[in-house]
Amino acid sequence: MQFVDEASFIVRGGRGGDGSVSFNREKYKPRGGPDGGRGGDGGAVILISTEDLSTLEPHAYRNVVKAGRGTHGSSNNKAGERGKDVVLEVPVGTQVFDDDGLLTDLSEPSETFTVAGGGEGGRGNGSFATSTRQAPAFRERGLPGEEREIRLELKVLSDVGLVGLPNAGKSSLLRALSAARPRVGEYPFTTLAPQLGVVDERAYRGRFVVADIPGLISGASEGRGLGNRFLRHVARARLLALVLDASEDPEGAEGTLRAELHAARLSEKPMVVVLNKVDLLDDELRAYLRDAFPGAHQVSAATAEGVGGLRDGFEERLREMGEEPDRTGVPEREHRVFRPTWKGVRVEHENGGYVVTGEGLERLALKTDWGNREGVERFQRELEKIGVVGALRRAGATRGDEVRIGETVFDFQ
Repeated sequence: MQFVDEASFIVRGGRGGDGSVSFNREKYKPRGGPDGGRGGDGGAVILISTEDLSTLEPHAYRNVVKAGRGTHGSSNNKAGERGKDVVLEVPVGTQVFDDDGLLTDLSEPSETFTVAGGGEGGRGNGSFATSTRQAPAFRERGLPGEEREIRLELKVLSDVGLVGLPNAGKSSLLRALSAARPRVGEYPFTTLAPQLGVVDERAYRGRFVVADIPGLISGASEGRGLGNRFLRHVARARLLALVLDASEDPEGAEGTLRAELHAARLSEKPMVVVLNKVDLLDDELRAYLRDAFPGAHQVSAATAEGVGGLRDGFEERLREMGEEPDRTGVPEREHRVFRPTWKGVRVEHENGGYVVTGEGLERLALKTDWGNREGVERFQRELEKIGVVGALRRAGATRGDEVRIGETVFDFQ
């Protein structure tokens, strides 16, 4: 399966079913009352994180994802069935965005997030019976589901991220550290997608995960080379290992890497320096590098020299750091409950008609069955009750003027 770390598409919750207009017609109950049931709620589009996926490829070519519609209510106060949910699996480490920014960060297995809720089902006439209105002959329509365009971004989760210029030997080092078998070659950008390897260490709860991040170059934070798409994976590593080719200007390579990490606001992450390919150096150069890079690990992925010590060093540093994942910038989850409120009613004169805005008004208009006289009369009573009719009159509206609430247009009465 091809590695894809970004995907965008539209998600649409299912429409709620309409309520029913029905009257009890059982034998021996000549005065049976209204018994129309409510419509079922629409289905939702839900994301769930799984460790069984490591790419967003299944979502790369989606255009629109729609959940099922709720069925209509029926007689005997029978409610309609809820629409079928659509559940999309995404890799652990997926962040979800819409036009307003980050929605959630699915950084643990089996986390779920509803990206498009279903519309509420409309009430049947059985819900509107009162002591003064014993035979209502109207119902509500179901509401449309939520709709939004979302963008999924996969940031590979790892304990240690190997960061270096192209051909620093990161892939070879990953092979030496773990059982992973990434592609290895002597040309730039051999690694075109993050590669993961598991290092077994009993002292560290059995294992830790090392990621070979594709090579960075100068200007990566501005999109050069394979660009800042790789930097997003760097951001999710708990510990960064700056892998330098000890045989080819390691000082310059370190400067480039630190500059790019600083530009990407990643310079505060914990880091260690790894000097690779020391098998190509004589004793004098090795001694020089020990002084130039105090505390750095000198290793050779080719001969396995120093790899065991590096593995132990990673394990010790991770143990010191603890296990808290980085969830900076993730908003608190909130459970959205859609209830009508009548705050902030505004009336504006526009193009010869009137536009009314206010929380809950569009919902009320969408629920109204405009083909049912009693339903329209109820809508008008609600507008009167919450002050919309008075506000329209004060704005100069007269009988027959066009009034718009959301997408609903009607004549003022």
